[in-house]
Amino acid sequence: MNKKKLELKKIKRKDLETVVKWRNNSEIMKYTTQFFLLNMEHQNNWFNDISKKDTDRIMFVFTYGKDIIGVGGLIHLDKQNKNADTAIMLGETKMHGKGLGTEALQLLVNYGFKKMKLHRISAEIFEYNKISLKLFEKLNFKREALLRDGLWKYGRWWDIYTYSILN
Repeated sequence: MNKKKLELKKIKRKDLETVVKWRNNSEIMKYTTQFFLLNMEHQNNWFNDISKKDTDRIMFVFTYGKDIIGVGGLIHLDKQNKNADTAIMLGETKMHGKGLGTEALQLLVNYGFKKMKLHRISAEIFEYNKISLKLFEKLNFKREALLRDGLWKYGRWWDIYTYSILN
């Protein structure tokens, strides 16, 4: 039986066109801090930064079978204090609502705790992003902080919640 499974794979330069398409999708963009459309120059500069030896980010694509369906990683890595933030995006919107976001986040958490020996993984989530709030709570992330009116978007202020999970 040939069952598809979700996997983490190191992001490659050839993946960048797909990532730019996702990040410029208005349905995706509303949940990011991105305020302008990206082009391949932006994406190549980002890739060059994450490819440096001393980078504070490790990024992956999520593959499902042979297809890449998302991107994510551990960012703001603090090796001394063994913590990082997480970034996750399921770019293929037709794959939303199938439990793959839960699997993807679990893969990132497992990688951070088991491979990188992190102690704490956190995330910042906008108050209107109900799907992400539910996702992180489902995986036992705890809400630990509220940044009141931390984001100006869509003509109004929004709170930002900080969530974390400990190993």
